[in-house]
Amino acid sequence: MNSWIVAGLIAGVVMYLVDWVVWSKVFNSAGVAAMGGHMSPEEMKSFMGPALAKSAILSLAFGVLFAWVYGQFRGALWVQGGGVFAGMEFATVLWLPICFAMFGSSVWYVKVKSLQQATCWAWLIRMNAAGIVVGLLMR
Repeated sequence: MNSWIVAGLIAGVVMYLVDWVVWSKVFNSAGVAAMGGHMSPEEMKSFMGPALAKSAILSLAFGVLFAWVYGQFRGALWVQGGGVFAGMEFATVLWLPICFAMFGSSVWYVKVKSLQQATCWAWLIRMNAAGIVVGLLMR
């Protein structure tokens, strides 16, 4: 597939689904949940609709941007010829500054350390999911 826009939109949908699974099923421990504040069930229902819509729009935008940047740098990757490993390499290289920022700021923001670590690993999972999709579709 030569269309980076279509590949990016598909990657955005996959990122949204992965993000939903990670934050609703995996990172729902007491330490991370304590950072979210305490909402009543009615407040949570009114909050979740707009939050899910914003997350979907941002995931689609990031997927398209990811696919475009991947297309620009595909020839400079260690893994030549595209594919799953090229997409994952690109995603992990993009994730490294996020990782360093999260771990670096957790030195100072001790109270939200568990939330920052969860966010760091969620970004790795999300970006590698996008990398797999974009790597497969933009061979």
